[in-house]
Amino acid sequence: MSVPTVSRRRLLAASALLPCALAAPAVRAASYPAKPVRLVIPFPAGGATDYAARAIGQALAEKWQQPVVFENRSGAGSTIGTEAGAKSAPDGYTLVMGIPAGITIAPHIYPKLGYNPLTDLVPIAGFATSPLVLVVPADSPYRSVRDVVAAAKAQPGKLSYASNGSGSLPHLTTEWFVSQAGISLTHVPYRGSAQALPDLVAGRTTMMMDIIVSALPLVEGGKLRALAVTGAQPTTRLPGVPTIAASGYPGFASDQWYGLFAPAGTPPAIVDKINADIRAVTEASTLRGQMWQRGAEIQYAASQPFARAVQGDWQRWQQVARATGARAE
Repeated sequence: MSVPTVSRRRLLAASALLPCALAAPAVRAASYPAKPVRLVIPFPAGGATDYAARAIGQALAEKWQQPVVFENRSGAGSTIGTEAGAKSAPDGYTLVMGIPAGITIAPHIYPKLGYNPLTDLVPIAGFATSPLVLVVPADSPYRSVRDVVAAAKAQPGKLSYASNGSGSLPHLTTEWFVSQAGISLTHVPYRGSAQALPDLVAGRTTMMMDIIVSALPLVEGGKLRALAVTGAQPTTRLPGVPTIAASGYPGFASDQWYGLFAPAGTPPAIVDKINADIRAVTEASTLRGQMWQRGAEIQYAASQPFARAVQGDWQRWQQVARATGARAE
């Protein structure tokens, strides 16, 4: 059966447009970004997450020759900012600073979460990790993990610990430690480390397991004493400070990872472009030096390996939440 002339012309016109349609996403990715990019940071200014986000954001801005606009949307253990980012337009011009609190912990401790981090966000790349550090005021009588545990057992519930928010990594990590040590501590949640640390320095709380990026300047400045770090290995930034595992709790390890996410539906070509650009800036000595100075280590992870790591971390914190009974307060 012959094709009518008019139909034949339409088919030829459509086939001529097809390569252009297929090339459009590639063209958009090649020219990305053509305007400022918003980076949502789910914690207040001044803490570890804010520092890491601004470091990677500034490095990308210099590479892109486009501004990266930082938007701190804090509250509810980072879930407010993470949700806001997840529900943004999936055009590549809104990115989300991802950390365990809003991605792999929140689903297990918040009864009603307004987003699903595994389906509403696309992992672009991971770029760094850092341990937590158990710190006490400089004039505290406690000089080791053993001292803290002994005091807590002698005075159940009297000692307190600060966190940078209910549902944060410091909160869950401390609850995990409390469970392992068989002690009772009173949780005092803050909106972020920038709010929690001054009260700890002043002695209004007993201790804190904070991200080293936030706490390190106060340790080096003599205002806080570091008792242990939560990494699997000691950190060169705090020589002589043991790990929690080496302090009597084998297998105990908890690290903060940092990565960038995009709203689900963001064009894959743009995700790939950002991923490649993150890899490029993490290879530069400038960013590596910035992060090392604050106790973090550059660890680039491409989209798919990063997604698998996030899934594994999700399962891990699910188990901890079930074992400890931790809930958002």
